[in-house]
Amino acid sequence: MFAGAQVSLYPMTDEFVDVILSSIGALDPWRDQLRIETDDISTLIVGPPEVLFPALRDLYATAAAAGTHVVLRATLSRGCPGEPDDPICQTGALANPSEPLAMRQKNALAATAATPDKGQIELMG
Repeated sequence: MFAGAQVSLYPMTDEFVDVILSSIGALDPWRDQLRIETDDISTLIVGPPEVLFPALRDLYATAAAAGTHVVLRATLSRGCPGEPDDPICQTGALANPSEPLAMRQKNALAATAATPDKGQIELMG
């Protein structure tokens, strides 16, 4: 199984081009594990969900680190109709759906706790 994301960044600054281009650079470490295609409007990212979502996190955290308000708009899909599963899109993360829900929840919480801190301050309004 693989997932796809069509992503656009909207930084609220006059330097929006610099913010967008430097943020797309945050995807570089993921390029060997994902299909990434950027055009004038958005970036398509395709691959296994356990790789795709951390890459999206890095993209957004880099854009937000600029210190201005930023919006990330993403359309997510599970696979793409008519598109074959390329080897880059294979995943073992969902290979055992018979694993008890409590164990899957425990593993998901452990993965969340192990996620590196990106230095973003949470603002509660």
